[in-house]
Parts: sequence; C-alpha cells; structure tokens
Amino acid sequence: MDDTDAGHRILPHTADVMIEAWAPTRVRCFEEAARAFIETFAEVRDVPATEPVSVGIDAASDIEMLAALLDEIIFLVDVASTIPVHLTLDESDDGGIAGVFDVAPVDALDIIGPLPKGVSHGGEFIEESGMWRCRVVAAV
Repeated sequence: MDDTDAGHRILPHTADVMIEAWAPTRVRCFEEAARAFIETFAEVRDVPATEPVSVGIDAASDIEMLAALLDEIIFLVDVASTIPVHLTLDESDDGGIAGVFDVAPVDALDIIGPLPKGVSHGGEFIEESGMWRCRVVAAV
C-alpha cells in the first residue's frame, strides 16, 4: 500500500458535517481527518504558512485523540485566528500523536463554510484489513 490509498470525504449530517478518512497508517489517518475537517470551512490551497505551531495529543483511545486533534484546530481558529494550511504528524513515544501545524491567518484564506463549533465524542477509529479508517461528526 502507498500514499495513494489515503484519502477523505465530507458527508452531510443533520445540521452538522461528518468526515471520514482512511490511510495505510494510523498517523496518516489522523492527518487525512484533520485535512477533511479543515476543508469543511476553508480553502487552503496555495496559501503560504506564516508560522509553525507544535501540537501534541494524548488520550485514552484513538477516537478521543481524533476529537482532541480537531478541537485543537477549532482552538487555533477561535483564539489565534489562524488555520492550519499544512500539517505533519508522527506517533509520539507514549502512543499519542505529535507534530506541527503550519498556520496562516484566517483572513488570508477563503472561508467556504461555517466555522466548526465542536466535535462529537462519538465516531470510530479502527484498523481493518491493513487500512486505518475513522469517522467523526462535527457541529457547524
């Protein structure tokens, strides 16, 4: 399997948005989910990053880590008025995820949808037949 097996999609959900992501590795699945989440509200192509922001997430389960990762994006939008335009994640020594969001100011991007308000703490994050898959609902 190679990177062409990774991807994501955005699905309508009653008054919310559902994102699904898949990839050959766990960390890449987190990255794809974060990209899908950002694509629900911002167009990030060809926007230069202005600064890096370190991120580290640890939680009891992968789905809780995914919710925390997406909550971190919401925090950056709400508090720092920035949006990740590129992200790189790795597995941390304790089984969590860590990496860097390269961010740009919100006003430098085309906002194409409502900004997210929160992430449902339901959903799934599983490995199946050599592929990692996740699904989560975000309130918009």
